[in-house]
Amino acid sequence: MSHGEYTITMSPDALDRLMPMHCMIDGAGHLHGMGSTLRKFASDGARSLDEMFENGRSASGSDVLAVVLRAARNGDRLFLRPCHMRDICLRGHAMELGSGRIVINLGFGIDLVRAVSRAMLTDRDFAPPELAMELLFMREAMHGALGELSRFNQQLDMAREMAQLQAHTDPLTGLRNRRGLEMALKSAFASAKLNETPGFALAHIDLDHFKLVNDMLGHAAGDELLCQVGKILVQATRGHDTVARFGGDEFILVLRDLTDVATLKRLARRIIVAIEGLTEPINSCAVSASIGIVLSPGYRELSVERMLLDVDAALYQSKREGRGRVTIYAKPLADCI
Repeated sequence: MSHGEYTITMSPDALDRLMPMHCMIDGAGHLHGMGSTLRKFASDGARSLDEMFENGRSASGSDVLAVVLRAARNGDRLFLRPCHMRDICLRGHAMELGSGRIVINLGFGIDLVRAVSRAMLTDRDFAPPELAMELLFMREAMHGALGELSRFNQQLDMAREMAQLQAHTDPLTGLRNRRGLEMALKSAFASAKLNETPGFALAHIDLDHFKLVNDMLGHAAGDELLCQVGKILVQATRGHDTVARFGGDEFILVLRDLTDVATLKRLARRIIVAIEGLTEPINSCAVSASIGIVLSPGYRELSVERMLLDVDAALYQSKREGRGRVTIYAKPLADCI
């Protein structure tokens, strides 16, 4: 084959397979043929170019035939919108063939995904060498990969939250452990220092005669009793309070926005009565509880260490005075002596 001019003769079917997005017009804009894919974007009964397309760029003028003729002469790119799908802009080229005929071949560009959805296109609507479907498949693959990455991140977040929860949870009772208590105390102290709340109460609870349960009934019975005590403490407090197992048979409560002495005494008494009720059927193992409470408003300089020392002292005063009772320090221990 030489590099000179040559003529190609092609049947409409062959042209359709090669360029399914083409259309053929004459100099007056009448349609003389159309590819099978482009036909899905044509208005019903369209017989001319202006019945099928609008100019996609208003700056080029509104006469779509004039735009196509100019593009065919100058080699300009075409931007055409189907009359009944104005949200889709097709782009391509036009070429004069002779005998007054002009062939227009179009593609989708950035409107590919919308066009595929609107016209319900499939792989068979694209020419074999067309990159559009490859790009579409790539987009779907990326979408799938991003979906899997998102699910993986969600699972990672859930695992991280579970790990944090386990790190702050007592495995036996399901209450906060020491680390969880430290976080709750830091939050309560921060709010109190900023005067965001009226303060909080810190309660230290120790079970009386708990060792008898372990010695006489076994450690399994002791563990079950600790779990029952944990449930009593959760039921007796509010959702924004913190219930923590401090170790062994000791528990700590962080009672936010609660500094009224009379209310705290009633709460402590309810807790003691409920705990004593757990071992009433077992006369030889009558467990009770001693409680110490301190109030944050009494501390001019809030200190976690100081409050923990004072609440421990209040607890042991309850034990010295006969157990099964509550002692409340409204002020730091140094001020109460």
